[in-house]
Amino acid sequence: MNQILMKSFASFLACLVLTQCSGMFGSTGSRSSELNRLGYESVPLQKEVGDSRYSGVFKVNGSPMRFLIDSGANGTDVDQKLAASVGLRPSGSVKVITRGALGREVASGRGVGSLQIGSMIARQFPYTIAPSHGRKTSTSSYAGQVGLDALSATGALIDIPSARMWIPGPRSQRGESPLPIALGPRSGLGDKILELGTASRLPHLILRGSLKGRLVTWVVDTGAEVSVMAAESFDRFNIPSRPTNSRMIDASGDRVALRHARLQHLRFGDVDVAVFDISVAPLGTVRQYFRDSNGRPVDGILGMDFLMTGGALLDSGSGLIYLGSPRR
Repeated sequence: MNQILMKSFASFLACLVLTQCSGMFGSTGSRSSELNRLGYESVPLQKEVGDSRYSGVFKVNGSPMRFLIDSGANGTDVDQKLAASVGLRPSGSVKVITRGALGREVASGRGVGSLQIGSMIARQFPYTIAPSHGRKTSTSSYAGQVGLDALSATGALIDIPSARMWIPGPRSQRGESPLPIALGPRSGLGDKILELGTASRLPHLILRGSLKGRLVTWVVDTGAEVSVMAAESFDRFNIPSRPTNSRMIDASGDRVALRHARLQHLRFGDVDVAVFDISVAPLGTVRQYFRDSNGRPVDGILGMDFLMTGGALLDSGSGLIYLGSPRR
């Protein structure tokens, strides 16, 4: 009997939109030395021309491929043609239904192989084998996307300002264990530490904040170039917005027009983002599947603009995000 696995949301590319947030943090120079002391090893990341997101070269069944780094996806996808070239074939007993942010369903397969990031190797790792769309999508420039399952299986940390992933090496506590061990909160990795929740029964990372004294929740997504607030939430705040000529492209290749707006004093705990330029789009599918622990739909997605300006280190395994350089 076929199993049906649903990945509710794949992150997206919002094209040609420039946003910024101010009143946050600076460099993270001492973070590297602290991670080295903890026994972590760095893996370089890159940005493709015209793309503000990170990608890295990792090995699938021993063969190098370039993947998008995507904390907005719960699974790790590989293009079906590339998968076949390294002996990664879909199981006939498992069907995977994936969705783009705008709701289109895509039927994929499931295959098992090895994934190597730096010196860490996850064996018998489950891949989603995605069909080639034949059109531009948010991931079509890559072999696929590395999602939360891969970050968890390898204990990876994503260091946004230094363009590196940090993998536990032989000297680290995680490197000595056959099972994943979360790093947990540590001093010396950021000026602020924010706790992340999960999207109810889904693993996606949720950051709680407030705007005008009202709760707003966000999916933390390294696979999104810019931050997008759901129109369904934004319109309740009576904040001015203006239309743009830009479009958001999701993982299925669907597009939607974006509006632009400026938020003031968006707060995350005691972190005050004085000015945050943001895109606005209808996100009905995201809100349908992504809810906080109380069942409340999320209000938007925090993308690379927020993470870069905040000097973020994302520790998805521990459910933590560090912002800015450590205090001396």
